[in-house]
Amino acid sequence: MKWYYWLLTALYCSGIFYLSSKNHIDSPGLFDFPGADKVVHGVEYGMLAALVSVGIRRSNKTVRAAVLLGAPWVFAALYGITDEFHQWFVPGRSCDILDWLADTSGAGLVSWFLCYWVWRVRDFSGEN
Repeated sequence: MKWYYWLLTALYCSGIFYLSSKNHIDSPGLFDFPGADKVVHGVEYGMLAALVSVGIRRSNKTVRAAVLLGAPWVFAALYGITDEFHQWFVPGRSCDILDWLADTSGAGLVSWFLCYWVWRVRDFSGEN
């Protein structure tokens, strides 16, 4: 990835860390439905995966399709684990495996959507 995609990714992860450090996050009325927090987690980590995926795609290097799909997904999943662990130490927050599953699901869906539908990469067998 080019350096500015690394920088954008680091800034985005810093924003996630900052929000995770808050005891309570006020949400507008838009998020007043059952499971809304899981949707927010999915979108938040889907955007992280998209940022990493675009960075890899625009790196001007040839990468295997499996890497283009898997690397953003794995990165977001691993960062999600660290985020949940971090929240364990924040008063008023908790470490929740279901939040991590929402993070990972959102990242996977976005990675798959970008590869399969946007960039039309459909052969993940190992060839380019």
